[in-house]
Amino acid sequence: MKRSLSILVFLASVAGLFAQDLVLPRPAQKAGIDLLAAIQNRRVSKVFIKKTAEVADLSTILWAGIGQRGADAVSSATKAGRTISFSGDNAYINAYVLNDKGTWKYLPDTNTLKQVSANDSRAEVSRAAQPGAAFMILFTVDTALTPSFLKANPALFLQMAHATAGFSAQNMELTASALKMAAVVQYTLAPAAATTAAALTKDEIPLFIMQVGYTE
Repeated sequence: MKRSLSILVFLASVAGLFAQDLVLPRPAQKAGIDLLAAIQNRRVSKVFIKKTAEVADLSTILWAGIGQRGADAVSSATKAGRTISFSGDNAYINAYVLNDKGTWKYLPDTNTLKQVSANDSRAEVSRAAQPGAAFMILFTVDTALTPSFLKANPALFLQMAHATAGFSAQNMELTASALKMAAVVQYTLAPAAATTAAALTKDEIPLFIMQVGYTE
């Protein structure tokens, strides 16, 4: 009976992941290991076995990368209230989830995935895409939300955008490690295809991708 219930719960979780829009479950408060252990055991891989990630784990990974956390950790330097700090008051980094069922935009304010496409666009977005990966994350920067001093300096803007998105990717990688998943950040990206796949606005610029999945 317990096994049957577990199978039903798993199937419901998988089905939910592929719904048009998805309200994610609350992120986990603990992952079973501490931060230093997650760093020590970090798994980086460009090859994955075909295995679907649980929706609860996806929720935790996304929250760790760019989710809502309330008061800022850096002496109120920013009012964004996310798990990473931003230069200024706006959260200008976005994360999109891509898998074999489509593309979704992560909405931290409601902990929701909003579907923007029902096509598997991973191979078009990056020639490094691995079909065995549980999902790909596309990081973008919204130029409409970046501070004016960044817009006035293109070189500084790109540096800050990649650095801030890197903070998010780092949090996600370490959380994936704690959940016994592997991840790899890659800059092999086709900007035009990424823009189409994620239905990016004219103000959004694709930065890089991260693939997450299982190796065993």
